[in-house]
Amino acid sequence: MQLRAPVIEVPAESPFENDKLGRKLAVETLADILKSTVDPLVISVNAPWGYGKSTFLQMLTAHLAKHSVKTISFNAWESDYVDDPFVALLGDTEEQLKALKSHRGLSIQVKIERVKRLGVKIISAALPAAVKIGTAGIIDLQEVTEAAIADAAEQFTKNQIDAYSEAKRSIASFRNELGEIASTIYREDSQLPLVFIIDELDRCRPTHAVRLLEIVKHFFSIERVAFVIALDPDQLGHSVRTLYGQGMDVDGYLKRFFDLELNLPDPKAGAFLDAQFERFGLAEFFAGRSGHHETRYDRERIEIMFGELFPALSFSFREQERAFALLSLAIRATQQDQYLRPFLLGCLILLKIKNSKLYRDFVAGRGAAADVIGYFSKAGAKGMAFTQSHYGYALEGELIAVQTPIHEQADLYNRFEQELGDGELTPQARSRATTIHHVLKEVRFGRRSVNIASIASKIDLISGRD
Repeated sequence: MQLRAPVIEVPAESPFENDKLGRKLAVETLADILKSTVDPLVISVNAPWGYGKSTFLQMLTAHLAKHSVKTISFNAWESDYVDDPFVALLGDTEEQLKALKSHRGLSIQVKIERVKRLGVKIISAALPAAVKIGTAGIIDLQEVTEAAIADAAEQFTKNQIDAYSEAKRSIASFRNELGEIASTIYREDSQLPLVFIIDELDRCRPTHAVRLLEIVKHFFSIERVAFVIALDPDQLGHSVRTLYGQGMDVDGYLKRFFDLELNLPDPKAGAFLDAQFERFGLAEFFAGRSGHHETRYDRERIEIMFGELFPALSFSFREQERAFALLSLAIRATQQDQYLRPFLLGCLILLKIKNSKLYRDFVAGRGAAADVIGYFSKAGAKGMAFTQSHYGYALEGELIAVQTPIHEQADLYNRFEQELGDGELTPQARSRATTIHHVLKEVRFGRRSVNIASIASKIDLISGRD
């Protein structure tokens, strides 16, 4: 078993071998678009944080390579510490560009050096003019005269015009050189593009993220050069508003940068869940428990808890992975034939990730079962459906039992037994009372001990207390 999900392997020869989310069609569709255009193209791959964008880009890269499309990969977040993302983009992709081979007998190395020199000119021209010209020779502020100020202003304006003109020439030359690189890496009869693939943009500082988009759109608008940029639209929208104000028309602003938008499709129901049991090595553990009466339904109950409440509570893929990491941790501390209390364990893991305050309160005895069930039931239709199902009642029974002192368990059991004798109970109320009564019976007669501190300690051991 593993405590952290291993990175999903994307084999070069079979990119979709480990595609558990059904993203193959989306990759193939995007690849077909890229292969069939020679115009400058910027495409966004949209999905919330933690929904598998990085793996999607890895599959796209491998799939494009199988179809002879050359790609350059750039992780925007890894360069977030650099002041100018243009520097990072050129620096991080230089070695990848050098690895490309020319099919036209031309030296790509020479062109790369030209691109770098032109990039330096562009960056220099973009520096604040006030920094470039300094104080225009005025050192002693006490001797500043009106004439000196006028001369400085005139020199400032001239330098600004010169810098603008130089920047325009440099950008045109930069595009020309990079365009030639994009064409010479293929044979003369090919029209395939050079594709830049940018990941982790939504994790960058607002200034870094927005500046990188502006650079891509304004400096890299080149025939046979395409960009695929993975991002979280909501997070990027926050970055734009941080820079330009809360009243900014984010959608209108961002549409200027992208020619096409691809929204990652949701995976088939249960596909991601099934994949995690394999990735974390849990399938073997649960298979070994299937022969014991008390433990044979453990996996099924964990699947029900996670399967119903992940979507109800809007768990991202990364949050789901974290849930499985905590489950793996708890299992490591559980003997093969020991009862796992899957409903209670799953419930605490969900709370730990999504509502840490309620988690702490409940473990400390300050929160009641009704608080937890109420939290789940308010999580949309799926949450309500779960809490009013047989499995939801079983969870409620365990939550009630775990906070009932031993000397009060008999009275609690008898109360539900009397409730079952009420002939006016609705079918739903009777179903709830029957299930909770059954859970309390098992607890009362010692078949399954309940220790909330022990269960919580397994979760908190590595993850830490919130």
